[in-house]
Amino acid sequence: MWIEPKPSPRTVPASSITVHLDRLSEEIAREGWQFARRYDGPRPLIHVFDRDIPQFGESITLVPGQTPDVWWFRSSTGEDLAPHTKPIQAAKQVTRILIPYVTAARAARSHQTQTTRPPRATPPAVPDPSHETTIAGLQERFAGVVFWWGTYTYEWWAIVPGGTQWTIVNAEDPDALVQQILKARNYR
Repeated sequence: MWIEPKPSPRTVPASSITVHLDRLSEEIAREGWQFARRYDGPRPLIHVFDRDIPQFGESITLVPGQTPDVWWFRSSTGEDLAPHTKPIQAAKQVTRILIPYVTAARAARSHQTQTTRPPRATPPAVPDPSHETTIAGLQERFAGVVFWWGTYTYEWWAIVPGGTQWTIVNAEDPDALVQQILKARNYR
C-alpha cells in the first residue's frame, strides 16, 4: 500500500534530490538489485527490487535531516538509511531490508504447486482501491505484519515477523490469509 509522504518543511528543487538518488542508484546496482527511477511524482524516488521478483521492492526517497546541510535516504517504511553523502551505506541498508523478504518470496515460489489456471492479463497500472482498504484493515488487526495484493499472482500476501525468523504466507482471499497468519504465529 502506498502511503503519501508527509510534506517536508524545507523544499529544494527536485533536480537537487535526483542527483543524490542517481548516486544511490549506482550503488544499488553494485549491490545486485534492479531499480526504477520514479521522478515524476510528488516526491522523486527510486524503486529497488530483485529481477526475479519485480512486483515486490522498496522505495527510497531523500528527506531533510536535523541540520540544513544533511539530507537522508529514507525507506518507504520511514527508516532513515544513511545521510545523502553516504550512498554506499544506504545501498547496504536497502540490501539488509530486502533480503528477508526476497528470500521468503523465493522460498514460497519454489514450494508453490503448479495450478491449471488460465494465464491472466497484465495487471492494471492503477491499484484497485478496495485492496488498499483491505490492507489497511489487516494492518490494523495484525501490527507488524506486511501485507500486499499480488498483482501477478492474484493472491493476498503477508510477511509475518518472528524475531530472526520471518514467514511468508499467501491465500486467495483475505479471510484465508488471516487463517494462514494465525497458523504461522502458532508454529513459533
